[in-house]
Amino acid sequence: MMSEQYLGNLVFDVTRTLKDYEYTKRSVINFNRIISSREFEDMPSETIFNYLHDQMEIVSFGDYLKRYIYEGGKMDEPFSEVGEEYYVSFIADSFAMNRAPHAFRPVKTRWSNIIKRWLRSSSAKRSTVFLLGFGLNMSDADVSMFLMKVIKEQDFRFDDPRETIFWFCYHHGYPYSTALMLLDEYETSVADTENANAGFWESVNGTLPVYLSNPEKLKEYLIYLKNCEKDRDRIYHEFESVFTRATAAAIRILNGDNSSDKLCDKTRGGSDSIAKVNNYIRGMDGSINELFDDIHEPDGSIHNSHDDIHKSDSSNQEHTGASAIESVLYSGIPRTASKNIFSASASTLSDHFNKKRLSRQRLNRLLRREAEPDRFDIITLLFLYYAVMVEPEWPTSRYMMFIDEVNDILLKCRMLGIYPVNPYESFVLMCLLAEEPLAVYNDVWELSYSTHEPNVFDNQGNTGTNI
Repeated sequence: MMSEQYLGNLVFDVTRTLKDYEYTKRSVINFNRIISSREFEDMPSETIFNYLHDQMEIVSFGDYLKRYIYEGGKMDEPFSEVGEEYYVSFIADSFAMNRAPHAFRPVKTRWSNIIKRWLRSSSAKRSTVFLLGFGLNMSDADVSMFLMKVIKEQDFRFDDPRETIFWFCYHHGYPYSTALMLLDEYETSVADTENANAGFWESVNGTLPVYLSNPEKLKEYLIYLKNCEKDRDRIYHEFESVFTRATAAAIRILNGDNSSDKLCDKTRGGSDSIAKVNNYIRGMDGSINELFDDIHEPDGSIHNSHDDIHKSDSSNQEHTGASAIESVLYSGIPRTASKNIFSASASTLSDHFNKKRLSRQRLNRLLRREAEPDRFDIITLLFLYYAVMVEPEWPTSRYMMFIDEVNDILLKCRMLGIYPVNPYESFVLMCLLAEEPLAVYNDVWELSYSTHEPNVFDNQGNTGTNI
């Protein structure tokens, strides 16, 4: 079906290449194959779990880095036959030729070991991408691709002087020595300038990369950046908006809405996990009903008052909505005697969903602005809202509406739109195409733990965590 291939305002050219290292092409084809199968129609939870566990390809940072070098070299040798030693030698030679540092800070690790660690890593830090940008003489577009597509973070942060200067150097092909010179100039002279143009941002907003065409323009922008208060809350605003809506969805389930009956029916083995969750939540400080009233207008519509969201910001007190969201999303995961859900590392899908489980601890840190929301926080919260609150005539309609909205939010936050190569994002999209998305989401998580022997959990005692 056309809707099954729908990916919103992102276009994936799956015909661009037939080479065996084109992960996107294979992922989109496999995604469509699974959701079009009879098995998915009859047993969506088991079909999704088996696909993720046995067939889904996990693309690591090291694989992307190798592919980038391989494609740039236009080699005739098949990708699968190129050994690690080639990439180690290529990176070392490229860094030497471009006079790039081996690290931004002094390290004692041998250079060859640093390179091998990059090539074998499942993920990488933002600073590693910037380092490779200088070492491999990447363009600004290449670095953007690594930031958003590979490590799945924001694009360049133009409210950060360091990243703005790095972008400027990548864009114009300047070496790391130029970046150091510009950073030093910023620290010494630009930082002391008091002549800010109050209307500057409005004049270039949305076209800033185009505006930064030469060193004088860069200096003008850095002067503005130092002396003007720019809105740094864009991502938090988007996160808080979807958090409020997700909280309303979680409360609807916990308050006994009909959807909770559907969820119970879909839970494997007729589990009474929702009832247990209800008892657990109701025993906590604070009232679910009061929170539900707080986030709704008199006419029943949802509002996202900044004050309501941050009622507990000044303390370490847990936000009731965070606990409700965690309980509804992960009702199928075993709990310890102290009511904590077991560690994500105990799941057989831990590599696929690495650091994607949205715990109440992380939600509370995000609400206190002690951590910055990432794409997976936003995707998960919006999924919960659509799974519970949006009941279209056909699942494909809900799926397409979700993609449009999540892409809009992610792009506003300078992140890559929904990307089916990421196992977790593929999982969420598949759930949305099922009749009962939240029930299937819970089932798959439960299946990933039920494959363990019972004593695996017993050996962990009461140390279940939320990762």
